[in-house]
Amino acid sequence: MLSEKNLTVGYDAGPLLDPPTGVGRYTSELARALEIRGVELRRYAVAWKGKPPDDVQRIRMPAKLAHRTWRAFGRPSVERAVGDVDLVHATNYVLPPTKAPGVVTIHDLTFLRDDVYPGGQRLRKLVPESLRRAARVITPSVAIADELAERCEYPRDKISVTHEGVSEEFFAASPLSDTALGRLGIAGRFVIAVGTIEPRKNLRTLLAAWRKAELDGHTLVIAGPKGWGPALPETPGVVLTGWVGDSTLPGLYAAADAFCYPSLYEGFGLPPVEAMAAGTPVVAGAYSAATEILGSAALIVDPLDADALAGAIRQALTDDATRAQLRVAGRARAAAYTWDATGKATIDCYRSVIQG
Repeated sequence: MLSEKNLTVGYDAGPLLDPPTGVGRYTSELARALEIRGVELRRYAVAWKGKPPDDVQRIRMPAKLAHRTWRAFGRPSVERAVGDVDLVHATNYVLPPTKAPGVVTIHDLTFLRDDVYPGGQRLRKLVPESLRRAARVITPSVAIADELAERCEYPRDKISVTHEGVSEEFFAASPLSDTALGRLGIAGRFVIAVGTIEPRKNLRTLLAAWRKAELDGHTLVIAGPKGWGPALPETPGVVLTGWVGDSTLPGLYAAADAFCYPSLYEGFGLPPVEAMAAGTPVVAGAYSAATEILGSAALIVDPLDADALAGAIRQALTDDATRAQLRVAGRARAAAYTWDATGKATIDCYRSVIQG
């Protein structure tokens, strides 16, 4: 039987070359968990410009050209970059041609939504081809596994669910100092929302809910890079910080009085779980994976109902019993999600592929 210590995997490190995202966090944390368990990763990336890290082997082609070539000719295979491996793990939707068995992670099906992000429409062609090549598919939640099986007519028994994890620094987070908060433009007590500014994150409804909540003693802080779609309107009592780095984010969560995540759709939803780990009460929209991932440790409401969202925010801020319950339950819920468990579940998936 092949053990972790002699398992060699071609591993897609492409997400690490782009600005940090949830997929980048998954790719880096999973790599660390796999290598701790003895898996040899041979990292590759499709990259025409720039210089990837020394441990990443480059398939030197523009991504669009590589995708067209893979579709038309079935080459170049990923072994051109990584040599012979036991299997290939594509961490971000697109599995290249490979001689070895392939595993692909499908984080969600945003590319099938009407509010698909720019460039996402290409995945409508690329993902079906990846599914045909794959020996097995990984999703971050049962909700996405079920959706994938139904909408893409993919065998449910060929899908492995590996929940994502929470890094230890979120559990150990101390609130940022007033000085550090001031550098971000934050003064006084605040509620935080984290995510790329795009329609799916439903931040316009959050702004409407914030106005309805009438919380004069708090500021709403929205931390995240500009994505796409209409800009958010300027709203009194709302601060947009832009992107916040990983070294700052845990302390920002810990300093907030509540965390709000009104997203319409998520494959897992890592930010609310990270906020829970930091001991911050969470209000979340009822996206498809919300109940599965957050359970009763968050206040989950209809994300399109601004009144319901406003009421949940007020409850999370003013009801002492609710706040105490959410803090305790949130930390316990977050503790169930570790990157080590993600790594173990991923290795189990690899084994099922190799053993047939």
